[in-house]
Amino acid sequence: MKFYYSNNGITVKLVRDIRNKNPENECPLRWRVTYKRDSDYYSTGKVLDREDWELFEASEEADFNFKTKAAHLREHKDDIQKYFDDILKPAVKETADNFSFAALDHKLGKSDILTVNDAFTAKINTLNNTFKVGNATIYRTTLNALIRFQYYRKIKSKIAKQLFIEECVSKKHKTKGKDVLNVIADIKFDDITVKFLSDCEDFWSATGIEYATIGIYMRTLRAIINNGEDPYLSGTRYPFGEGKNKYSIPEGGRKSIALDIEDIWKIEDFETDNQGLMVARDIFIFMFYCNGLNFGDLCRLQYKDIDGASQEIVFHRKKTRDTKKKKNPEPICAPLLPPMVEIINRHGNKEQNGYIFPFLNGIERVDQNERKIKDAIQLALNPINNSLKVIAAQLGIDRNLSTAYTRNSYVTHLTSEMYISEIFVKQMVGHSTGKNVTAGYNNPSPKKRREVNSKLLNPNKKYSCFALPSNH
Repeated sequence: MKFYYSNNGITVKLVRDIRNKNPENECPLRWRVTYKRDSDYYSTGKVLDREDWELFEASEEADFNFKTKAAHLREHKDDIQKYFDDILKPAVKETADNFSFAALDHKLGKSDILTVNDAFTAKINTLNNTFKVGNATIYRTTLNALIRFQYYRKIKSKIAKQLFIEECVSKKHKTKGKDVLNVIADIKFDDITVKFLSDCEDFWSATGIEYATIGIYMRTLRAIINNGEDPYLSGTRYPFGEGKNKYSIPEGGRKSIALDIEDIWKIEDFETDNQGLMVARDIFIFMFYCNGLNFGDLCRLQYKDIDGASQEIVFHRKKTRDTKKKKNPEPICAPLLPPMVEIINRHGNKEQNGYIFPFLNGIERVDQNERKIKDAIQLALNPINNSLKVIAAQLGIDRNLSTAYTRNSYVTHLTSEMYISEIFVKQMVGHSTGKNVTAGYNNPSPKKRREVNSKLLNPNKKYSCFALPSNH
């Protein structure tokens, strides 16, 4: 049985969507609505393999009553027929005189989300409600960047456009207070075209946004448009992809922010009486020797994460704990090396019943406090990164030095200088080993982990502490 409807240049047809699927296997059945050569697809919630689809299309009404013919497809047919007759056809008919896909979406009650702004806001609220504050910030930043571009598009004067770009550049790093650049502009789903995305990329680049960040923004927008299994744009209206008449998200490339091991040792040897510089130096060195962990994970470390038997810090990255892809992710095991012990003794909490370092003191490590935790981490991070730049200037190394360099430096040295296996390195920093079948057989012992990390130690440094007291 075939389903087809036409009204005022709008056509509706039931199709089997074999895009990105093996056509022999089960593929989703969708309503393809076409208007002025643009098409959008609407889910039926049904799937059929090739054989059943051909039988479905070839069957008459009576065939769905006979087991020897298409009786097993009766429920599919009845559900599709009811939606077609009672909902889809009337909705197309009512919107036919002034048709738009947005109007049809609204009529079908596809969602209460009418604009891209609405979709972003709903996603941000969901992330905040599930305490995924970091992800929510990415979506909020992307939305703000899109709104600025939409506002720019509507400016008529070339002079005014240039002045707005200059204002965006001057206020690029303003995220709080009266100097934040706030503009208002609604973005419709129909606005998101290949030209929109290309022009948006040019605008963001003109305002000083790096291509790596542009790639993040575009992938975030694509995730909003995809909306899981129920995209807001589909068919010829879907703008992302490769090839003609599609927008390809820029890769941007990963900026190399790895230091030579000799520069790491220079930082470790840096002497100062300035407390701020001393803290920045020690935190940077601790992060490097602790498998290159990031600052947020360092702040979250607790004394209970230290395994006394192996003298290792055993923890999960915050990023890994949040993911749903793996129910029981393997922890990171970082050997407690002598410089790490010395740094804990200098800057760690003396009471060993909570956090190792004092940055989150007074804030319980629970999901409900994630916003407070994020704010406290950022408050602590800024002066450390500023101090690292002072240290870098005095040592004559990369003036952009920040805590972000520790992870890249650790991984780069293990892979490029020590030729440690990729699987081992990934396990040390908590990266997925993917589908590598040998990963499950690669389980380095605490002794091996300590042997590898000990080779990073500064040969000119004499360390005084080799283990923490056992009362933690």
